[in-house]
Amino acid sequence: MSIRYAIFCADPLNPRSSEPDFAAEVAAAREAGFAPILLDHDALDHRVDAADALRKARITEPGPAIYRGWMLRSEAYRALYDALLARGVPLLTKPEAYDACHHAPGSYAALREFSPKTVWVTEDKLDDGDAIKAALRNFGASAVIIKDWVKSQAAGYWSEACLIPNAADIGEASRVIDRFRELQGDSLVGGVVFKAYVPLRPVGEPADEHRAFIVGGEIVGCWPRTQAAARHAGPPEEILAQIATKTPSPFASADFGIDDAEHWWLLEVGDGQVSGLPSENVAASLFQELAAHIPEAGD
Repeated sequence: MSIRYAIFCADPLNPRSSEPDFAAEVAAAREAGFAPILLDHDALDHRVDAADALRKARITEPGPAIYRGWMLRSEAYRALYDALLARGVPLLTKPEAYDACHHAPGSYAALREFSPKTVWVTEDKLDDGDAIKAALRNFGASAVIIKDWVKSQAAGYWSEACLIPNAADIGEASRVIDRFRELQGDSLVGGVVFKAYVPLRPVGEPADEHRAFIVGGEIVGCWPRTQAAARHAGPPEEILAQIATKTPSPFASADFGIDDAEHWWLLEVGDGQVSGLPSENVAASLFQELAAHIPEAGD
């Protein structure tokens, strides 16, 4: 009997069931021919104990797998990958590919032609004023936004810990960076990324973003992330296709926004395993494509 697995996070309050947020995906995975199994996300990401995280997982025989769940630190993902591989269950995405798309600097070299200018300073250099100034000089007096390798503080602290209105104003830049680091605390990953600010439609409001999913170098689809974003048809297919072939992972997401000059920007690439779906309706087509890309064991 052949098998392929789809791994989801268990509900901490009901460990025999998946997290409620992934219920539609579990059903779509099963319909596409995957055997859903559950892991303990806290044991994996907080304690980096893959054996304990998989203790209740029903792995009945060897077979390939994909993960769909909450974000994992690099060391936790590698631990999961190694633990599954030891049981004959190779994940589609290797740890190097996970890092390439989950960490902002990882895909920039391959996709820079589609992206706002991006420069970063690693965590060990964040207290080096000269390193910060050198990074900011790349932007002249333009505005930049900041984040770490994984997350920003744009949602709640846009002007306080995300936007630097003038990269040449080192005093103001330092204030924003310091506040960002304070808010991130021990959760800061990798360092600080500086990205050229692009005024996206609608200016002054949350951008009309679209999210695409990429499997095996091909676009599964590209969907508006909000109801308001549906006013735009989304990026041209030729741009999506180019980005898909250059993305350094077999399973990734890509976010896009449009400016007033009708130019579509690649805003961010993410690992497809930990990127949220624009809507539950995406689950069926995504898992069908994953099933086509991952043959069952023995096929």
